[in-house]
Amino acid sequence: MIQTFEQTIGGKVTQLCASLGEGPTPHRVIISLADSAKTLVILDASGIISTIKAEIEEPEKLIADAIAKSQDEGLIERAIQTGAIQEASL
Repeated sequence: MIQTFEQTIGGKVTQLCASLGEGPTPHRVIISLADSAKTLVILDASGIISTIKAEIEEPEKLIADAIAKSQDEGLIERAIQTGAIQEASL
């Protein structure tokens, strides 16, 4: 599942996408640039509570929550400014 969204970064609207990481269970959400698929942010389920949440929550909600968290914490902007993939927990 992939969800596309836009975010204004440095006065420019940037097209992004978020998807569930591959594997038997959805334990990570990956946010990348839509036009190049360059990974910007990886949000992993760490700890028992996050892992359970990732397993029982609807994929759309899990992705939406990950997008909101990465925007609230400025992770996308930081990844673009530094060129380094930002990592956080779900």
